[in-house]
Amino acid sequence: MRLLAALILMGSVSAPALAQGAQAPVAQGSQDTLGEAVTSAIANNPTLMAERKGRAAADETLIQAQAGLGPQVNLQGSLNTQYQEFGRTFTTPIGTFPLDGSSQRATIGVEARQSLWSGGSLTAQRDLARAGVDESDARLIGVEQALVLDVVTAFMDVRYAESEFAIRESNVDALREQVRAAKDRFEVGDVTRTDVAQAEAREASSQAQLAGARARLANARAIYEQIVGLPPVQLAEPPPAPQLPGTLEQALSVARASNPNIMVARAREAQGDRSVDVAKGRLGPRLDLVGTAGLIETYQDDSFRDTNFAAGLELSFPLFDSGLLESRSRSAQLGADRARYERMAIERQVSAQVTSAWHQVVAVREEIRASMSQVAAAEIALEGAKQELVVGERITLDVLNQEQELLAARLGLIDAQRAAYLAAHQLLAAMGNLKPELVAGQ
Repeated sequence: MRLLAALILMGSVSAPALAQGAQAPVAQGSQDTLGEAVTSAIANNPTLMAERKGRAAADETLIQAQAGLGPQVNLQGSLNTQYQEFGRTFTTPIGTFPLDGSSQRATIGVEARQSLWSGGSLTAQRDLARAGVDESDARLIGVEQALVLDVVTAFMDVRYAESEFAIRESNVDALREQVRAAKDRFEVGDVTRTDVAQAEAREASSQAQLAGARARLANARAIYEQIVGLPPVQLAEPPPAPQLPGTLEQALSVARASNPNIMVARAREAQGDRSVDVAKGRLGPRLDLVGTAGLIETYQDDSFRDTNFAAGLELSFPLFDSGLLESRSRSAQLGADRARYERMAIERQVSAQVTSAWHQVVAVREEIRASMSQVAAAEIALEGAKQELVVGERITLDVLNQEQELLAARLGLIDAQRAAYLAAHQLLAAMGNLKPELVAGQ
């Protein structure tokens, strides 16, 4: 079953219906668009900001790992003073002198070291850091897309709550009119006191339901402000739902390549493999090229200077460490195996999410069509019941029941339209393709 027709249906009917009975319209320029809400949330959301800092930290980790492959140069220096007292003297033709004395010694040197062979551990550390950057990229994408979905949900929840409140308010007005009409008919003897009481009971019930709708609207607005960072003023009609793949297989293919959770799992699997390489590399020898240059000056009675230069190879090899390195290697391998299984599990989970979201999109399309037919039929039935009441073929309770059915049908329609719009975005989120610019209609 192709989904394009369903998407067109959702984009064309959801927004106008949700706008029915909303708050009084204002100038277009003062309305909050979905794109503006997404932009505000992305600019101000602290969770997303924290993830960006984590991404920058991953870059620094990569720089540190790359530095381990390059030369390391260190400068060292010292200044020492030494005093010696022997308690003896020596005699010369010109006099007697003590053997006591002091000396100062100054040293400065430079050491340069370049790794020639590390068993692959340094290269693996660099690749491990690169995999960490990939994970941070995927996590950032995931947080951003989750935020976008939260904004869309909050936006549509406010619009739905506004429409529900308006529909229930209209229902209160209609029932109030029914109460007035029932009282008029009671005065002329067309109906009994029971008919009036039934109308009054329905009106009171609708007033209570209106109060609940008012509370839900306030709650939806509060959640919107929490997510977006700004209170909703007057929400504009949302753009049509983004285009979706034509088949479930296409959606699954996109998800396997783009879903952030899968990307994170793959990056962690790569980190596990590189950790194994690091641990194994440390089991072998390490060869470094080392060069030094130094200057030593001693100040006593006369100045003495010693300059030296040296270069050579330094080889180190772990002979015995009580099994420490071997244990680290096995631990790294177990961690890599775990990451591999976790990646497989996440791929299955994402596949199930995409499949479920796909069928939800298909289902809500049918629900919208059924709800539209239900509203049309309920409107006809109510009008007929009112006319039949006038000629005595219906009683007041029949009209009240038809009012209730029309109310339920209208609420069901706006709920289905909201669900359809959200289902399309939930499918995009499961695919990993819920980009901010796509939602904003750019």
